[in-house]
Amino acid sequence: MKSKTYDFANILFAGPCNLRCPYCIGKQVDQALNRNNLDEFPLRNVDTFTALLRRHRVRQVILTGTTTDPQLYRHEARLIRWLRKHLPEAQLSLHTNGQLALEKMDVVNLYDRMSLSLPTFDPDVYEKMTGSRRVPDLAAIVRAARIPVKVSCVINEHNAGQVDAFLARCRDIDIRRLVLRQLYGDARRWDVLSDRIPIKTYRNNPVYDFDGMEITYWRFDRTISTSLNLFGDGTISTDYLLTKTRPACAVCGSLWLTSAWNCYDAAYYSTRGMAGNPPAGSEPAGGLW
Repeated sequence: MKSKTYDFANILFAGPCNLRCPYCIGKQVDQALNRNNLDEFPLRNVDTFTALLRRHRVRQVILTGTTTDPQLYRHEARLIRWLRKHLPEAQLSLHTNGQLALEKMDVVNLYDRMSLSLPTFDPDVYEKMTGSRRVPDLAAIVRAARIPVKVSCVINEHNAGQVDAFLARCRDIDIRRLVLRQLYGDARRWDVLSDRIPIKTYRNNPVYDFDGMEITYWRFDRTISTSLNLFGDGTISTDYLLTKTRPACAVCGSLWLTSAWNCYDAAYYSTRGMAGNPPAGSEPAGGLW
């Protein structure tokens, strides 16, 4: 059987956050998956997850969160070292809100790249969008970082009118890549980049040139990409937005991703750390084998 190809992998963290974004995508994820894993090492099912990444030759691994920021993870540096050992060919990327970036710059620089979520430089607008007035110092972060820094900017009614000024300031800080993100499920159209013609597309999203800065207008619901995702409770899925709990195993109560929905056919995915190959004839619903 030909191995399925995945574009990237997400290691997802859940737990209390240092921001209170009203549009937090973790609210759309089944809360059973958002088990607090900020103090867990090793992460639940991480051995099985990395085995899958090796099997499918996944080279891009992102540390991000569903309901929290990955830099709040107590064992961040330890996990990075562990991943370097078990996935030596993978590129590791940090997706963060930047609140702890300067304080933990020694850890930030252990990654290969960073994506910093920043919707505005205006403290008033930042408070409306994140619940905090503490805007990360992007210029200081870029100066201290020894890795590429990309900016990810969510757009809504609070900052849509500031986009041009925001882009110009990011350009002046020497940001080379930036993503404008349409909120998942938001059908509103914002008047941004309307005077520019895309130079290419990336995963079905238009890409623009802004005075040498590459800008992608990212719509999650239109994006063409495939990923493997490790959730806080140890569930492994090809779906990032698992909005409804899967049927549970009658023996251990865990969630499974196979057509049979039981531990025997899903032994490869067990959160109890079971290993091995799936039984002959078993076929997972997501086609992960």
